[in-house]
Amino acid sequence: MSSGLAVGALVEPPFWAVGVDGAPMAEVEDFLLDFWACGNAESSCRAYAFGLLRWFRHLQIAQTSWERATRTTVRDFVLACKQPSALSSRTLKPRTINHNLAVVSEFYRFQLGQGRGPVSNPVPQRGESRRNGTRSPEAPFRLDPRADLRQRVPQGQPRSLPESRIAELFRILDHPRDRALLEFYLSSAARPSELLAMTFEDVDPGQQQITVTRKGTRARQALPASPEAFVWLALYQQSLPPELLAPGNPVWWTTRRPLRQLNYDAARAILRRAGSALGKHVKLHDLRHTAAAQMAQDSALSLSDIQRVLGHVHLSTTQHYLRQHDSDVLARVIEHLQRRNEPRPPPSRPPLAYDPADLHELTGDDAW
Repeated sequence: MSSGLAVGALVEPPFWAVGVDGAPMAEVEDFLLDFWACGNAESSCRAYAFGLLRWFRHLQIAQTSWERATRTTVRDFVLACKQPSALSSRTLKPRTINHNLAVVSEFYRFQLGQGRGPVSNPVPQRGESRRNGTRSPEAPFRLDPRADLRQRVPQGQPRSLPESRIAELFRILDHPRDRALLEFYLSSAARPSELLAMTFEDVDPGQQQITVTRKGTRARQALPASPEAFVWLALYQQSLPPELLAPGNPVWWTTRRPLRQLNYDAARAILRRAGSALGKHVKLHDLRHTAAAQMAQDSALSLSDIQRVLGHVHLSTTQHYLRQHDSDVLARVIEHLQRRNEPRPPPSRPPLAYDPADLHELTGDDAW
């Protein structure tokens, strides 16, 4: 097999294909075209293409064709992903390995439906269980065990940023554009790609709202933002040429000429440079987690309100954004223990008093 594996982008329509020496593979291209036709986003198609690229690189190293892949081939693929190898210069995270296995499994499921490939799917599937079909409606729903070769994903630390870190970011990001972006992220809780894709007419300073296109459903949704965000945006727009402020044009532009629309990689580089100056690693998605955590601290907002703003379909997804740092929990518990050790005043006794009407009823004598 040749060593020239690459991912190429077809201009119209935007499909991605994995090729060997620049020649696209018909089976992979057919799968990605079908995946796109099912309504999946471009970013998902691109992620699936790169997942297949890693798989076909492993097949090339193992000198195995994709039609002859077995469970052992998939096992060796997982072992190669769990350590630096020719597939990756670093160890892949468990969530990434599981995603690659899902991509490869879906690829072979599609090929089997077309009458191509091996006799069975080489990626182990989750065993069918009927224990939930006969359970009582009052009993909790029990999840099936993980399929073979799937990695256990550890629960990471909360990704929300403390107030001190946010203040440091504002101090370092001195450009009005960068401060406007940061304030919009922290107040609207929009996804980075959704905020960067806004056009001029999506901003409504009068109503203090912005309109974004949701990542998954592609639905248009209005989100509130803080007044400070619109103030920084107005200051930033004063520095732009007037022709860029026309309806239909992007809101965010690069500072270097020629001016281009600010994309995700450029916005991530802005935050990466700020994090390097702080000596901390800060990601764009951390700002969305921070906005969700700040909303959760307001007792006037319900969990369903936060779910609506974040654009989550399931409430369980929103709960992942509301996890608290151990340091915050420990600080509140310590305060509770300190309050409990404080000396308490003795309870006050009510003064003894008698109602004259009751005494008259008992004694019949007005002398009392």
